[in-house]
Amino acid sequence: MKPINEEYFDAVKNAAATRTYRMAARFGLPIADREDIQQELMLDMLERADQFDPAKGSAGTFTGVVSEHRATELLDRLIKDRKRLSFGQGVQAANDPEYQDRSDEDGDSIAPMWADDRDLFADSMALRDLQTALACMNDDQLALFSLLEDHQNLATACKAAGVSSATFYRRVHDLQMHLRMFGFRSAA
Repeated sequence: MKPINEEYFDAVKNAAATRTYRMAARFGLPIADREDIQQELMLDMLERADQFDPAKGSAGTFTGVVSEHRATELLDRLIKDRKRLSFGQGVQAANDPEYQDRSDEDGDSIAPMWADDRDLFADSMALRDLQTALACMNDDQLALFSLLEDHQNLATACKAAGVSSATFYRRVHDLQMHLRMFGFRSAA
């Protein structure tokens, strides 16, 4: 195994972080899964350092392609594991006196083990970002935000706004742009 240069190592770190971030954002992965996937990606790319030829392309391109394929494999494996790993709520032990054989039921009490997995830190950061965005809104934006919050539906909020639909949707677009400045990708 040849020694790994700093340029390749930096490319490995960047590719793993980028892939992990994209997967976490797209599939809502919890922190533990993100860290595991990032480590797996880094290890795999470091093991493939011998395959990298600087004459054929940059380290960033090589690690980007390798991380993309490996991330897909890791995500597929994670999804398959999650499908297999589920446990019941309120399941009785076979040696309980009130045990009932539930094999003929449709499995309504079975819940995936990741269903309640929440990233509370990310939730609190999003709430803080929302509070900051609200503090920086003008009166029209606050009124529109309140209207959208009350109606929870663009069509009914448009009717309740009392303006033309073109004006309403332009204001919604402006509010989305404002919220994007504070880190919200799909706002309103």
